[in-house]
Amino acid sequence: MHNDAPTLEEITQLTRQELTTASKIDPIRECGRAALALLPSDPDTGLKLAYQKLHDVPYKDVKTCWRRLYTDASLWKIIEVAEERGIAQDRDALGSGQRGLSEKGEWLDEVVRLLDMAFILTAAPQREEIVELWFAALKAMLPSWNVPDTEYTMKDLQRPPKRKKIVVEPFGVIWGPLRFPGKLPPVPPTLPYPLLRSQKLSQSAFQAKMSATPTHTPIIIVGALQHWPALDERPWSSPGYLLEQTLGGRRLVPIEVGKSYTDEGWGQKIITFREFMETYMLEPKVLGKTGEEVRQTGYLAQHDLFAQIPSLRADISIPDYCYCDPAPSPHLTHIKATPKLEDPLLNAWFGPAGTVSPLHTDPYHNILAQVVGYKYVRLYAPEETEKLYPRGVDEKGVDMSNTSQVDLDEAMKVWPEISCWHHEDSVDADTVDQLRKDFENRFPYFRKATYVEGILAPGECLYLPVGWWHYIRSLTPSFSVSFWFN
Repeated sequence: MHNDAPTLEEITQLTRQELTTASKIDPIRECGRAALALLPSDPDTGLKLAYQKLHDVPYKDVKTCWRRLYTDASLWKIIEVAEERGIAQDRDALGSGQRGLSEKGEWLDEVVRLLDMAFILTAAPQREEIVELWFAALKAMLPSWNVPDTEYTMKDLQRPPKRKKIVVEPFGVIWGPLRFPGKLPPVPPTLPYPLLRSQKLSQSAFQAKMSATPTHTPIIIVGALQHWPALDERPWSSPGYLLEQTLGGRRLVPIEVGKSYTDEGWGQKIITFREFMETYMLEPKVLGKTGEEVRQTGYLAQHDLFAQIPSLRADISIPDYCYCDPAPSPHLTHIKATPKLEDPLLNAWFGPAGTVSPLHTDPYHNILAQVVGYKYVRLYAPEETEKLYPRGVDEKGVDMSNTSQVDLDEAMKVWPEISCWHHEDSVDADTVDQLRKDFENRFPYFRKATYVEGILAPGECLYLPVGWWHYIRSLTPSFSVSFWFN
């Protein structure tokens, strides 16, 4: 049991106390007395009402009262579920190492689902601390990833069975490696126009670079992240560790399905972290219509995972470079103005080999930190914008002007001189000829655009200036963190 975590009885009592302590200035009062009266006795109806209100208008226009209503209805439902299942009985079964979790722990799955949906849909306004305490209490019930108190120990897992088990009861069995693959593919990309690299670039040197707009140029920085626990002490390269931090994979995460957001068939869904690992990270192949193996692509992309799971946030730190003061960039007419950030914006990028961020720009300066695996990056300066053919507003009214019309993967197939890959057996000659004609008609100047490129390795970070176009592809299973600042 974690000494600083509340017991389930304590967190249940505290939650009830918080929910019944009225505040005259709480925005939830705007929902009306009838809606508030539902919560203690009928939280399900409260959830349905709040969910409808969350989707009646664009999210930015949703009133705080409906986000509060959804959160509080979720917490009332959690109290109901926990008390119905018998907290003390389940806690004793779990603590003694019996099979109580798998047989009786459905309530735990439901509590985690309710908490995460409240956070993902609403950010749990004014209830962040209660939500975090609930997760701490639940996590304290589960054994640590590196403590040999389950049927199999980590030593057992190092033996060479036919398939290696990385997690067992009480998490449930997931098959796969003890660590994600840590090597580049046998034939890595070629780099005829390599990015500049710097060993442990000092803060003063980086500030000097940021103080003048002409020197806002990309660079790979080596040796700036070695103190991060995520690299070694609490390794994100360990599926077992990540599963522990997500309550045995029960936590919900939003993922993107498909190679990139510009592809047809691309979509989004919310699934458990365990399902994400099983489906996309550890066993990412399924049989296609003709019986061949087809790789599925799922990407936990541009998500503030660290607000949702603070224990992972404790494994990293914001690079000092993010606190530099950049010179303004008034010449970037293709970038929309953004308000000054008080703190950097953090986002997680976690997925298998083959995930792609298509050619696009960001409205902020960015430090992209690589924690697990390798990524290929290609960057085009703002001066190349016209040759990259930015999109406009799509049929759904979404402004896509920060994304290029050019599919760089297709472009590299038809123009070998700009490719970082060997495509001898990837596309037949007739198909190449047709693709080349199509590309030359639609994007006649793209081939002439100049670029720089590089491979980002674990422990390295890329400074990506505001307004620079960039394409990023995972070469292996990869976990990265972006830090936007301005």
